[in-house]
Amino acid sequence: MGISMDWEAGLSIWKQIEKQLLADIASGVFAPGDKMPTEMELVRRFGVNRHTVRRAMSALVDANVVRVEQGRGAFVQEQILDYPLGSKTRFSQIVSGRHRLPDKRLISSEVLKASATIAQFLDVKPGTRVVELFSVSEADGIPLAVATSYLPVARFEGIVEIFTQTKSLTEAFKHFGIDDYSRKTTRISAQLPSSRVASLLKQAKNRPVISTESVDVDAAGVPIEYGITAFSSDRVQLIVE
Repeated sequence: MGISMDWEAGLSIWKQIEKQLLADIASGVFAPGDKMPTEMELVRRFGVNRHTVRRAMSALVDANVVRVEQGRGAFVQEQILDYPLGSKTRFSQIVSGRHRLPDKRLISSEVLKASATIAQFLDVKPGTRVVELFSVSEADGIPLAVATSYLPVARFEGIVEIFTQTKSLTEAFKHFGIDDYSRKTTRISAQLPSSRVASLLKQAKNRPVISTESVDVDAAGVPIEYGITAFSSDRVQLIVE
């Protein structure tokens, strides 16, 4: 059943609906992470057409108050995670330090020949066998980043199975005698995600991601990983240390 709205003269109805939903979120009716009512539920609640509701929700999305997950609906945006980029960047430690539960899932893996670009970053010859790990990183079950990592097979034979078990490259590296490593370089850019990345991040394809291109090295300065990561710009804020 819809509610009786006392519409304010001179202010667009969609704007008034936006204000009411903002008030609901501010008062805790909808908490961070909660699913918002469906479009039709809002149509019935406010007694307006779908276009009006859609415009109000679009304004909330643009204001980063609400996020849309493909195939699931709209959710109240959680607090943006501050993600420091430094010489010791570790996803699990960063997320745990924010009192959230980290998880990393391997989506796919493949052994291939290093392209000229990959070979340059890993300091190996083009055509050298490398393993590609494609994974998604989450906090409290919410996807934050999608990463593609390239590692030389000669040094990390069997890392796919170990990474699958440990869900952490840091822990997997320990299996190969690398107890510590550091970030050599990180390049940051903004771009639109591919359909696959957008789907894994559960976001619209027209929402930009923050892309990082990085190289990690062992204690001797030898490259061990070349990685490309797409962070959800709605959920993560990168801090360069």
